[in-house]
Amino acid sequence: MTTMDRERLLETFTLMVIVLYVDYLERRRPGRPVDRRWEFGLNALSLAVVVFAGEGWKEILMKGFSALDTKELFAWTGLQWLPGPLRVVLGIVLADFCLYWVHRGMHWIGLLWRTHAFHHSIEHLWWLSGSRTSVIHLLLFAVPQILISYYLFQMTTWEAGVAFSFGVAVNIWIHSNLWVDLGALEWLFITPNYHRVHHGSRGLLRKNLGFVLTIWDRMFGTFADPRSAGREFPLGFVPTKGRLLRMIVGF
Repeated sequence: MTTMDRERLLETFTLMVIVLYVDYLERRRPGRPVDRRWEFGLNALSLAVVVFAGEGWKEILMKGFSALDTKELFAWTGLQWLPGPLRVVLGIVLADFCLYWVHRGMHWIGLLWRTHAFHHSIEHLWWLSGSRTSVIHLLLFAVPQILISYYLFQMTTWEAGVAFSFGVAVNIWIHSNLWVDLGALEWLFITPNYHRVHHGSRGLLRKNLGFVLTIWDRMFGTFADPRSAGREFPLGFVPTKGRLLRMIVGF
């Protein structure tokens, strides 16, 4: 088994465990009324696209960055010599910062919005529907994550697997149909309540753009308090009819 295979195995195992647990919680105590049968086929197709296209982009990008000798480009930082756990934590924080700005660009720049519109066609938000992501969207998100993990911090296969598995868990968590109260921790960490506001169809699509930490939204003026939005508000405002294939590709 290659190092890449071991990383995929860890990510797959994480996906299965998190999905089973979140699915159980959603069925037991759903955060709001959701029809899980609504566009189920489209959601399942989207998950397949994420899995296969995501792995494809990872292989392509790693071959490209390796050919450019990218590790040497970042060697001067010395970050690769930090202890493994610290590299993973710092990598996650830096990736979250970079993805905040990629995500923000998708909402401010028309050309990039095309890569993201498919994600905002979700009307019934639960863990599976959260997989609606275009192929080009996956590429734009993969670039900073791969650069940071494999080349800036030069994580081992196990460390990178932990970091990417954490990313898988976060994506399922923030898109889940759960109503979560973390108390004081909600000032720092993003919950499903927090991210659901971003999917609201009441002019909030440029709010709550972070994925792990709320601090980027607070620092750069895109924070919206989920408590002020309440539980019941419509989601999704981008119709897929007549342009579904283009939206899945992302153009």
